[in-house]
Amino acid sequence: MYARYIVLFAILFTGYFLRKINFLDDDMNHGLNKFIVYFAYPCMIVHNLGTLEMNSRLVVNFLLMLIMSLAGFFIYAGAMYLYSKARKIPRDISHIVEFSAVSPNNGFMGFPISLLFFGEEGLFLMLAHNAAMNFFFFTYGLRLLRRNKDTIRKRTPRSVVRSFLKVLFNPNIIALIIGFLISAFRLGIPGPVDDYLLYLGNVSTPMAMIFIGSTLAGCSLLEVIRDRVVIEATLNKLVILPLLTYGLVIFLPIDSLIKSMMVLGCCFPVAATVSMLAEQEGEDQTVASKVLFLSTLVSIGTIPLSIMLIQHVI
Repeated sequence: MYARYIVLFAILFTGYFLRKINFLDDDMNHGLNKFIVYFAYPCMIVHNLGTLEMNSRLVVNFLLMLIMSLAGFFIYAGAMYLYSKARKIPRDISHIVEFSAVSPNNGFMGFPISLLFFGEEGLFLMLAHNAAMNFFFFTYGLRLLRRNKDTIRKRTPRSVVRSFLKVLFNPNIIALIIGFLISAFRLGIPGPVDDYLLYLGNVSTPMAMIFIGSTLAGCSLLEVIRDRVVIEATLNKLVILPLLTYGLVIFLPIDSLIKSMMVLGCCFPVAATVSMLAEQEGEDQTVASKVLFLSTLVSIGTIPLSIMLIQHVI
């Protein structure tokens, strides 16, 4: 099983290599990103959830995972705010550092890895974690990115509704709802349609890893490892927050798989969405890109170790 994990990162370095030799460019990378997010992943989600035998236990676990994940993101945000203050991280980058350190790549990396090691139920719970993160992104996350601006846009009922709709109409959330309904009402997926979803869903994992590898090709490792703030943000993301999550959930009287997925959800490197949102808000995305680069490299070692500890300790 761990050999398959190594294969995932071999594919990641394939993307890195292809970008380095200019086989992939920005336009191709952008198209690859859109195909994965808007088509391949939704197909994988509908296939896996549509064939899952839904019951009351799964529904309760999903809702519990959603609520706990959302609470966790806000706890992490508070912890990182205090950490930034204590470490006197410059204000012009502290908001980017805080956002990066609490935002895991639980989509591009979380979906295939949770499915690989924890099966369809693991993927089901990781979807809840991802839904909570998307809500966090478009509420607190955007507010955080605008923290240093002289005039912060006021929160109006209309802006709240727009943020909610942005989360709700995320293609992965729509696929989650469709797959959930198919499974809950035992509608079944016709054979040819299921094969279509399966084939397209199967390409999502290698293409996602190629995309991640390609995005890393523009960073200099030497420049990154000289940056104290980037190193600290990476350690917080990959070590401190998973340990904090473990301490928060280990003694709770809940399903062990929920505990496992809560911890695993925090073990992934920084989500590329942080850089994209920073750019959209007119902020310097350099720090976010550096933390993304270093955390992804370091996670090659930390994720297998985390999975091994989760499987043996929780």
